[in-house]
Amino acid sequence: MGKLFHRAGRREDEAMSEDRVSYGFPLPEGEVCPTGSFRLNLDTGLSEWSEGLFRIHGYERGMVVPTIDLVLAHKHPDDREAACQLVTTLIRDGGQGSNFHRIIDSKGHEHRVLTVAEADRDEAGRVVTIHGLTIDLTRSMAIESGHAAASALVNAYATRGVIEQAKGIIMGFFDIGQAEAFAVLSEHSQNTNTKVSALASRLVEAAGSGAVHAVLQQWAEASARPARRRDAVARRS
Repeated sequence: MGKLFHRAGRREDEAMSEDRVSYGFPLPEGEVCPTGSFRLNLDTGLSEWSEGLFRIHGYERGMVVPTIDLVLAHKHPDDREAACQLVTTLIRDGGQGSNFHRIIDSKGHEHRVLTVAEADRDEAGRVVTIHGLTIDLTRSMAIESGHAAASALVNAYATRGVIEQAKGIIMGFFDIGQAEAFAVLSEHSQNTNTKVSALASRLVEAAGSGAVHAVLQQWAEASARPARRRDAVARRS
């Protein structure tokens, strides 16, 4: 360690630090995404892993010897080619690169991770090592998906409630049943190319401002137009 590499004047021992990772993910307070660092020696094929990277792969230090073959063996089969391509590109071009992919740990659990890597050149300009960070986003993504699902469920119930309110308004106004009231909504939705939920919201708002009669009169006129157009076409033919 300590040998200078041509990476904008940085030293080899200034590897990407797990302590410098910040999180903007929806994790509970005090919780962080598991993160590990690595350094791959291209001459030997051996890799140095931090404790965090061993844990992400389901190991404790000393249980396995990290090699490029072990790294690739833990990649999801569908993501292995992209991982190989990243290494190939860094060896050929140097610089930095990243890859969002899946790994399968030693217990068979799938992790969704982001790996950010950078190539190190020796004094002759040859890429000799690749170092970087792997951040496990699995928990963060699960929480995000859970929030999205909960939000969708809340919206679905809210939409259903508004439609039921609108049906009640139509039933009372025209003195008709639930099925006929929904048919009125559906017909106006088709005639105006407007979602049923949007029409229901407008009708409920109109009820709150005392404008139900005017709104339903507009609906009736809009419903009559297609029929009048069909009659006109029939007369011409």
